[in-house]
Amino acid sequence: MEKNKKPDKRSTDWLKTLKKMKVDTSQLSLKELSAFRDFDLYLNKPINGPLQFQYLLKSFRALTSFALTAIFTKSSDPLSRCWEELDRLFINETIFDDDVFVQSWIFCDFPYGPENQTALDYFEIFLKESGLVENYQYFIDQMRKSRLGLYQEIISSKKTIKFQELFTGNIVNIDRSIENYEKGEIFLTRLIEIEGEIYMFGDPKCWPKEYKLNLENMVKAKLFYFDAASIEKQYERFMKFAGPYWMSCVVQDQNCPILEPDHYLKYRI
Repeated sequence: MEKNKKPDKRSTDWLKTLKKMKVDTSQLSLKELSAFRDFDLYLNKPINGPLQFQYLLKSFRALTSFALTAIFTKSSDPLSRCWEELDRLFINETIFDDDVFVQSWIFCDFPYGPENQTALDYFEIFLKESGLVENYQYFIDQMRKSRLGLYQEIISSKKTIKFQELFTGNIVNIDRSIENYEKGEIFLTRLIEIEGEIYMFGDPKCWPKEYKLNLENMVKAKLFYFDAASIEKQYERFMKFAGPYWMSCVVQDQNCPILEPDHYLKYRI
C-alpha cells in the first residue's frame, strides 16, 4: 500500500448520503449496502450525448435514488416485493445491464399506491413538498406519458430512425442512438420526448422483420388481460403494465418462467 496515497473520498460519500436520508445502515444487509455503493458509482458516472439526453438521465438517476431509498427502507411493501423479485430474475442479467430498462418499469409504470400511484408520482409529491419540483417537472410529465412499445423501422438516415408502432400505427422519428440493425427490424423499447427530440430510453430488445406476425399474434393472444374500448387501447395498456412479462420473454436465462401480463398485481397483495 502506498503510504502517501490519499484516501478515496468517494469510497465513503455514499454512506454519508444514506445517513442524510435518515437510513439506518445497521439494518441493511451486506447485499443492500453493496447495492447502494454500486448505485452511488452509477449516480456519478459521466453522461455522454446531447444536453436533452443528459437532463433525462440525470433526472432518472434522481428518481432512482428516491425509489431505492423507499425500497431499502421498506416504506412500501408492494414496491419492495416488486423490486426484490425483478432484481432476482432480471436486473443482473447481461441483457438488462443498461440500468434503466427494468428500473424504469418499476419506478414509472408499476401502480402500487392506493390510487394506483407509482414511484414517479410519489417522487413528484416529495419534490413539491421540498420546493424542488421545478427542475424535474418536465421530466416527470414526459416520463409519466411513456411506456414500452413495439416499433418497426421503416426508413433511416445517419441521424434519425423512422418507426411505425405495431397495433397503433403511430409514426415517430427518433434520434439514431444505435448504428447497426437490419432493415425492418422490430424494437421493444421505451420512447421519451425531451424538447422535441425523441430518444430510446435504454437498450432496445430486437427481432428481425420476419418475426412481426408472430409478435402480433403473441400480443393479441394476451390482450384479454386488459379491458379497453379498442384493440389499440388494449395494446397500450398491455405495454404499460406488462413489463415483467416482456422481461421474461427476452431474458436469456432459459430457466426463467414466462410471467403473465398482469403479474404486477401479485406484488400488490
